[in-house]
Amino acid sequence: MSYDARDYCYFNLLDTMKKRIFLVNDASFLNTGYSIYGREILKRFHNNPNFEVAELGCYCDISNDQIKNIPWKFYPNGVSGSDSRLAEYKSSNLNKFGQWRFNRCLADFKPHIVFDIRDYWMFAYQENSPYKKYFNWVVMPATDSAPPKNEWLYTYSNADVVIPYTDWAKSVLSTYGGKNINLFPKIANAGINPDEFYPVDDKTSHKVKFFGKDVSIVGTVMRNQKRKLFPDMMLAYKKYLDKIQTSNPELYNKSYLYLHTSYPEDAGWDLPSLLLEYGLLDKTYFTYICRQCKDFFPSKFQTPIKECPYCQKGVATISNPSVGVNTEQLNKIYNFFDIFVQYAICEGFGMPQVEAAACGIPIASVDYSAMTEVVEKLDGYKIPVNRVFRELETNANRVYPDNDFTTKLFYDFFVNTSDDTKLEKSKNTREKCISYYTWDNVYAVWEECFNNIDVNSKQSWLTAPTEHISHKNNKVPKNLTNTEFVEFICHNIINEPDILNTAIVQCLIRDLTNGIIVKEGSIMPIDRNQAIQVLEGYLNNKISCEKMRTQPSAITKEDFIK
Repeated sequence: MSYDARDYCYFNLLDTMKKRIFLVNDASFLNTGYSIYGREILKRFHNNPNFEVAELGCYCDISNDQIKNIPWKFYPNGVSGSDSRLAEYKSSNLNKFGQWRFNRCLADFKPHIVFDIRDYWMFAYQENSPYKKYFNWVVMPATDSAPPKNEWLYTYSNADVVIPYTDWAKSVLSTYGGKNINLFPKIANAGINPDEFYPVDDKTSHKVKFFGKDVSIVGTVMRNQKRKLFPDMMLAYKKYLDKIQTSNPELYNKSYLYLHTSYPEDAGWDLPSLLLEYGLLDKTYFTYICRQCKDFFPSKFQTPIKECPYCQKGVATISNPSVGVNTEQLNKIYNFFDIFVQYAICEGFGMPQVEAAACGIPIASVDYSAMTEVVEKLDGYKIPVNRVFRELETNANRVYPDNDFTTKLFYDFFVNTSDDTKLEKSKNTREKCISYYTWDNVYAVWEECFNNIDVNSKQSWLTAPTEHISHKNNKVPKNLTNTEFVEFICHNIINEPDILNTAIVQCLIRDLTNGIIVKEGSIMPIDRNQAIQVLEGYLNNKISCEKMRTQPSAITKEDFIK
């Protein structure tokens, strides 16, 4: 295997390029929390003359019109429902997070730095890339509880740099990972642009415009997920309404809960049933957005789909990640709220807290994980923990908040707090938010991290082709322990001893020792033949990747690579 003249020409150009950085994330033009984070960081790096940017964008396919507006190199990860590759895309749950196109995009872009800001299970596959010797791998895991799983710690220890999301995450990773994890000394949480999230001039008029009257609103912006405590929040709010219904009927008649969330949602809460159970159908608003004119409006729940009152042509649905509001619209929604509540069993950060705070909305959050840190910095209201519990799926500590305290908090805020005090609280909340949480501050941390990375510490993408030694005649010695068996294959057949310390190989040794593997809720036996299949898969992938690396001009261009 050797390079031809075209390849050398390409590589000579490659050597004179800027630092090339590659992000795998939700597509940056979407409105998920990850998308927003990625967009704000990438656009700043794109404007920095010292960097060249590329993105593998999840949850979009090549037909998406928004791709043409992205100024940096963009690789769409998804496929349409009619695409012939759909079965391959669905063959692994990890493909939607970028696994199936990750190495192919790396071979095309040849980055110095690959980074990811998502949850562990979304990026863990990157640890096993045969290209890892050619790029610096930087991750910022959304650490939301403790203790972290052992396999997570293995993966973090194999990252070149781990940037903590919060001081709380930094403490957890330092405590459980020790010196095995190369923690960046600064945190890179999340932020806002002060000119995008801000208080409206006349809040009463703003409410009257959308609701037809002045209203008092407890609001939240949360994804409809198991860990978001919608039932508990509804219960606490129901108890608050019960307290003021007879004692303060005027306040009761103008009081509402606002849930900016999605419904229906796979593995999410059955929100209509909860509203019916707590008697809140007439006391809760949702965000509906028109698929035709893209305008939004608040509405009590009737059906997930209704006619748009603006254009009267389009179908309006409850806002969701696929059909969501833009930043300007979200700012208007936050300004409906009088107080914002983050109610969850844990949070890696909870970006809506700082977005609401930038709008001058006082924050109330559960006193656990990153929520504690955010609510303290924003001088908000800490909701005490009622009970700590150990979650089965993650083996991590989660919490349930004190609902009775939350009920009292609502009562004190709306009944016992003067308008002047609320106004002062609003101003203070925004000031503190801007002092701690702006995207410029966040970007500065990432820029410092990437500037400090020595790209020459990794092998060059120009490294001569690896000669693959035939392993057919390599006989595995008898009487090896399971650990020795896997070590022999990694050293003598795959020729990749470094993968011994990866999470997937350590879990493989564990499963071999136990003789069983738990997969998708089923318990199945595992033996050394199955282990060999897993490791052979890595070897075959390594050979394929080496061909893509050393013969770039020979690779067939696919539609997602421009």
